Amino acid sequence: MATAQRQTSAFWDYVAAFVMVIGLWLAASPYVIPDAWLYDVTRLSATFFGGCIVMFAIAELALSPGLRWVGLANVPIGLWIAAAPFVSGETAVGAMVASMVVSGLVVAVLSLASVFLGRR
Repeated sequence: MATAQRQTSAFWDYVAAFVMVIGLWLAASPYVIPDAWLYDVTRLSATFFGGCIVMFAIAELALSPGLRWVGLANVPIGLWIAAAPFVSGETAVGAMVASMVVSGLVVAVLSLASVFLGRR
């Protein structure tokens, strides 16, 4: 029984690590996707909040099991990332919009799942 529980918590640790990778992509994407750096709100949101996603994912992995709820901070951040291009009206670069919407929704869903389903 204990082995199955360890494998389950290890899976959710990998999910939190994947959220961290998505945060790194978000921080780098305005500078990788052509012409995305031209749009201020989208660039600043992706760069700043991508770094925040990485920080909270690292905290979720590093803290004790009782403090794993800190990963819930990535849920509103992910939802903002998904909405930011539409709120700011900066939808001219389709690749950046798609990247932010997909990444934001994936971060929100996976962060929520890793906190509630990954209890150790």
